[in-house]
Amino acid sequence: MESLRNKVYRLIRKSERFFKADMIYIAKSGFWQGLGQVVNNALSLVLLLVFANYLPKETYGLYKYILSLAGILTIFTLTGMNQAVSQAVATGNEGSLRASTNYQLKWNVLYFLAFCALSGYYFYNGNIPIATALLIMGIFAPLTQAFNTYGAYLEGKREFQLNNFFSIISTAIYSAGMILVILLSGEIVWLVVAYVLTTFSATLAFYIATLRKFKPPITPSEDVFKYGRSLTYIGLVGPIIGQLDSIILSHFWGPAQLAVYAISMSIPSRAIPLIKSWVNIAFPKIAAKEPRNMNDLFYQRIFQGMFVGGIITLGYVLAAPFLFKLLLPQYMDSVFYSQLLAISFIFVMPIRYVGVLLAAQKLSRLMFISNSIQDVIRIILYIVLGIWGGIFGLILAQIIGYINGLVINMVVWQLGRVRE
Repeated sequence: MESLRNKVYRLIRKSERFFKADMIYIAKSGFWQGLGQVVNNALSLVLLLVFANYLPKETYGLYKYILSLAGILTIFTLTGMNQAVSQAVATGNEGSLRASTNYQLKWNVLYFLAFCALSGYYFYNGNIPIATALLIMGIFAPLTQAFNTYGAYLEGKREFQLNNFFSIISTAIYSAGMILVILLSGEIVWLVVAYVLTTFSATLAFYIATLRKFKPPITPSEDVFKYGRSLTYIGLVGPIIGQLDSIILSHFWGPAQLAVYAISMSIPSRAIPLIKSWVNIAFPKIAAKEPRNMNDLFYQRIFQGMFVGGIITLGYVLAAPFLFKLLLPQYMDSVFYSQLLAISFIFVMPIRYVGVLLAAQKLSRLMFISNSIQDVIRIILYIVLGIWGGIFGLILAQIIGYINGLVINMVVWQLGRVRE
């Protein structure tokens, strides 16, 4: 075993000539990131099978619709604070965890009021199940949104093993709670109750565990607050765009089509965070570098990311029919859409890489320019293609959006380089 370990170590070191990066750090960190994603995806897949086999398409579609409404309301939270905390901790400000959590708890009063307003709208229109579900979410979601900052803190400290362990346990608690409610009831309100209680309890428990283990102080963090607000304003439209496809599909094509769409995205949407996580592990190191030191490898990283994404795309396109036939036979009409969506894998890693460069260097103005252009294009694509083509149109809009995102991010980074 010792001989094998040494051979693997030497092989990884030799690969640094090609990748021009600290591959030992990436291998160690990437192992825990990958393990966490694999286990989480496996648990989520089990839950997905229960959803698909024990809930009608209309009920599952309605559940996804309610989560989409809640996702849009996150525009009233400081969505950029986690990234700001991760950047601050990576540069030595560990006190930003508790300070930013307290700050978010105060700010998220707006989040609670937004839930109350939307719930009141559905009560007024006689849709009691959706109104009740939104009111319940409004009680717990603002708290969960603040306490989940522990993950950003652990990422900034490079505690990838502990962070992924917490993530796995959280997913297990959520999956177990949801499966239990699906089997016992299947009513939409109880599904939402299970969702909010499992996510809130796990998040609060791991936030407290993080405080007890690392004992971070509370330090003045006005720079972190300012950067977090900047990132929030930059990505202000992001939550709307992230849920706009589901809202359009449910409104114009019905909850059953939304269920088919959600199933077609089920595997790709779990693979994309895994692909992004391979880039995220470099965030703490990139945060400590000057932009000029990363320009030499910029295009090499882009093409490496596209190459890896292309291999993943090809593998998934070949495997998708067998996966759906084995696991989701009642949703075989989702196979083609899922294969088509896999094209986006090619662009995920390069886009995330440029995004990490911009965020790690706190280039807020460039990020605002990039995000604003991309947001406008995505909104137009979702509205036009979604209303026109339903599921096919929305997936086509996503692929075009990824291509545009890569091109725009590259141009914005080069503009920043010229200005230096």
